[in-house]
Amino acid sequence: MNVTMIMLIVYMAVTISISLYFRKRNRDSKKFMTARGELGVVLVIPLLFSELIAGAGTIGNAQKAYHMGFSSVWADWGLAIGVILFVLLALKFYKGMNKEKGVISVPEAYKYMFDEKCRIVMLFVIVITYMILFSNQPAAVGAIIGPLFGVNETVVAWIAAAIFILVTLSGGMKGIAFMNVLHAVIMMIGMAIIAYQSVHYAGGMDALHAVLPETYFSFMQPNVPTTIANGLGTAISMLAAATAVTVSFTAKDLKTARIGMPIAALIVAPFALCPSLVGICAKVVLPDIDPGTALFSMAHQLGGTYSGVTSMAIIAAIWSTAPVLLMIASTTLTRDFYKRMKPEATDAQELKVSRLCVVLVGIVGTLLGLSADSFLDQMYGAFQIRSIVAITLLVALFWPRVSTTAAFWSMLVGGATAAVWFFAKNPMGISCFWPGAAICLIILVILTLMSKQQVSAGYRLYREAVSAMMAEEKSKRISNAKEDM
Repeated sequence: MNVTMIMLIVYMAVTISISLYFRKRNRDSKKFMTARGELGVVLVIPLLFSELIAGAGTIGNAQKAYHMGFSSVWADWGLAIGVILFVLLALKFYKGMNKEKGVISVPEAYKYMFDEKCRIVMLFVIVITYMILFSNQPAAVGAIIGPLFGVNETVVAWIAAAIFILVTLSGGMKGIAFMNVLHAVIMMIGMAIIAYQSVHYAGGMDALHAVLPETYFSFMQPNVPTTIANGLGTAISMLAAATAVTVSFTAKDLKTARIGMPIAALIVAPFALCPSLVGICAKVVLPDIDPGTALFSMAHQLGGTYSGVTSMAIIAAIWSTAPVLLMIASTTLTRDFYKRMKPEATDAQELKVSRLCVVLVGIVGTLLGLSADSFLDQMYGAFQIRSIVAITLLVALFWPRVSTTAAFWSMLVGGATAAVWFFAKNPMGISCFWPGAAICLIILVILTLMSKQQVSAGYRLYREAVSAMMAEEKSKRISNAKEDM
């Protein structure tokens, strides 16, 4: 058994142990799905950071960099920018709805802001988006570990999926948060080491510039419209991202979320350069490899220990992301489908259904991922489809007149346009964000102007929820200040 195998086995054993430790602590559905809003800054930062840096995305970053260079970072940079936008523009909305209405999913929040029809549209968007994002994770594990152990990659992918399901069922959201502390440390240190050593092995940045065309060092490839669509679409999509919303719900208060979430976003920006650098170096050192293996092949070129470090970093990225994606899809199906169909369901029944959904999403997602071609392209598509429903919410938060009819049709038609455009492989080279966003905004503006209501009921509810939350938090601060005196 080589060093890489030993490192991976020990790492996975520690991770599973953490999740099993938290199993007995998940006695109700809210504890299981949102940790009952008990997490402080120290746990919020690694939880969000680890979710943003998906393992498949890290591999896809290196794969894309092998083809085009530094422009591969825009999936991660778009997410980082999106988190900042989320904190500035949408955090109060979601946190207020959570505090005052008990909302614990994005579709639930859309129901209160708009209506039940918009909730259903959002349900499908969330489930489809997170199914796509999860689908890449088991396949990525198969691509890494399969060759190491001499086992068929598909078999490894299914084993990985089974472990992801087990970890999610055992640890719940709080267990995932504690696991992600370990994952985040491994990812940051591991990828920084590999990036530095890869550049050194390739002869330094001057050597890379001498061999590769200048386009590899541009951040606007393959062209400006596509780059803007990738970055902007990804950033805007975070306003309706169950990832960011769930993390905000797990934070113990608004201040914790405002501090922890931006810090996580700022850490993402330099981290994204690491796999990109490795992919660029692989293009110089190993010009004839399969681009999909760029990250691991470059590490293998550096030596056995570096292969182990890279494998651990990638597995950490995947392991930190996959369980959360399963949790989010499960929570959405439970709260916005099952609970809607059976409102009288007990908490025990809700918890049972949530766990069943974890299993179902894990199986279906793995089947989808085994036929995917490009990890990063899949991610871009998912984010750009989600960005359309985020545009509707963003406009509604600042234009009180947006009606439920306008919101529903803009989300439905705009989102469907983006989805069809994406699955049609982006005709004419135009990213699905542009036609989806254009149609969404046109419908939203026209139908809103046709509305006779100057301030929608949803907007009033949103402002009332935020006001109540702010008053409650102010009261807590005053009370805590008195206790400290």
